[in-house]
Amino acid sequence: MQVTTVLAFLLSLLVQVGFPLGAALAFRRKTLTPWAPFLLGALVFAVFQLFTWLPLSTYLDALASARDQSAAQSFVWLLAMAFAGALLEEVGRMWGYGFLFPRWGVRLTWRNGVMFGLGHGAVESMLFIAGLTFVYLLAYVALNAVGLDPILDSLGADASPAFRGALEGIADTTWTQPVVVAFERVVGLVHQVAWALLVLQSLVSRQKRWFGFAVLYHASVAVIVPGLVRLAGVPVAETANAALAALSLWIILSLRATSTAPA
Repeated sequence: MQVTTVLAFLLSLLVQVGFPLGAALAFRRKTLTPWAPFLLGALVFAVFQLFTWLPLSTYLDALASARDQSAAQSFVWLLAMAFAGALLEEVGRMWGYGFLFPRWGVRLTWRNGVMFGLGHGAVESMLFIAGLTFVYLLAYVALNAVGLDPILDSLGADASPAFRGALEGIADTTWTQPVVVAFERVVGLVHQVAWALLVLQSLVSRQKRWFGFAVLYHASVAVIVPGLVRLAGVPVAETANAALAALSLWIILSLRATSTAPA
């Protein structure tokens, strides 16, 4: 067990929990935006992602991975899953703006849209991703402290090669992997706010093309980053992710300047 890897896990958890919460606190302090849109963003993520799409997509991915697929079939599957997930998530945002905002007395403004996106991204990072990272950390510590075979024996499990290989992969985790996850949560929060504002612009301007932009951009990120991981490796993929985050930040600032909603 590598101490650097354990420390990287702890740093990653700190970023995954602290960064979205800190960003929301800082934005609220600067703009005096209420917490209501943040909570509504969290609720929309829970309804449309955490308890629906994420379990379903995990199940579908498991079924797909159990079948032998060519490179072309794998790409088509990635594309289909990316667009389905993006469409469902942006429909959820539209529902949040159109149904929840009026009932909570929240106006369609740029500030509330940012807070809405922060709430959406915060739940994804603080509960879903951080939860998985914590479980992964426990598994890493247990596998290295006890050993793979004793754990399998204690479970009474006849490990398949795939299952054993997965556990060996966890035991061999390097410090870079949790650091990459932390980086993805930082840029992911920027993406979430940009997508939230694109959907908001669709309602404010009454032009459906902005909703289409949100779905297309969301799906593009979901295809480009994992696609590059497979084709060129993690460093290239995360460099592209950082470039896309810069684009998302530009979208956020541009929509602030051009929004027709009252501030």
